[in-house]
Amino acid sequence: MQAFTLKKYKVYLTIAAESIALSLCQRHGQRFNRLRRFFSIKIVRNAGATVNLIGKIDDDTDILIANHQSMTDIFVLEEVIGNEARFVGRTGIMDKWPISRIVNRVGHITVDQQDRRAIIKLLKDVRACKGKKVVIFPEGTRSQSGSIEHFEGGTKLIVEKLKLKAQPIVIKNILSIYNESAKTAKSGIVEVEALPAITVEDGWYDKTYQDMKHIFEQHQ
Repeated sequence: MQAFTLKKYKVYLTIAAESIALSLCQRHGQRFNRLRRFFSIKIVRNAGATVNLIGKIDDDTDILIANHQSMTDIFVLEEVIGNEARFVGRTGIMDKWPISRIVNRVGHITVDQQDRRAIIKLLKDVRACKGKKVVIFPEGTRSQSGSIEHFEGGTKLIVEKLKLKAQPIVIKNILSIYNESAKTAKSGIVEVEALPAITVEDGWYDKTYQDMKHIFEQHQ
């Protein structure tokens, strides 16, 4: 418990420091990008993790479909993807300080799940991120069940409607290193496995879910 409390304090303090530092820089200028990169890696290290990428994220990938277990997922993926990453997250988390300041400065996408028109805004926001790598969590919330939960329908609609090149990415082992629900912490390696890009055809969304679930559960 003491180790977890110390790590949590360091993680949140670093997130707060990033929110302040990015506020003082020109958005997406050279200094802004250097600081964003520095803080992403620092947050992951303060959580006790190093990151190992398995496979390759294609240069022309538009959207990455990822499983979601922890707030730290975002910073792990930023370390792997770099400053081109733009995350889709729900209000209630991404609109609270200090995360909200980072979200606004970087240009991440927030979704109000209570708004019936949310999918229209989401389509517009994802389209506006052309040239970036949008990261979306199709489970809709964090899963700490030791499995990947069933996917909601929004990601499928976005990929098909906007004709995006999509690639699945599986985050493994993060909860054994830093788990806010169980309040446990230790040092270790987070593996991020990039699967081949998706061929959009009948049944592709369920196949993506099954492929990601299989890769994730192999590691458990």
